[in-house]
Amino acid sequence: MKWVMEFYNERRGIVARYRIEAPLPGAAVLSGRHALHAEYPSMPQKGRLSLFQQAERVGGQDASEWVLYRIMRDDRLGATET
Repeated sequence: MKWVMEFYNERRGIVARYRIEAPLPGAAVLSGRHALHAEYPSMPQKGRLSLFQQAERVGGQDASEWVLYRIMRDDRLGATET
């Protein structure tokens, strides 16, 4: 099954879109994140993380500041949102 994913980075103000082939949405998200980090590598951290940054990671926010904005099944007639 083919999936279309959009990731959003608020700080940079950009949306990255990827088409991934995977059997399930969860597997597609993992593959999409790999593609995203290959195109937009995260900047190296200087020093230790602040307590706020550590709390953000525990809360599920990705350290790279990218958020999965939308995932859709990619059909030949058009993409349908799931």
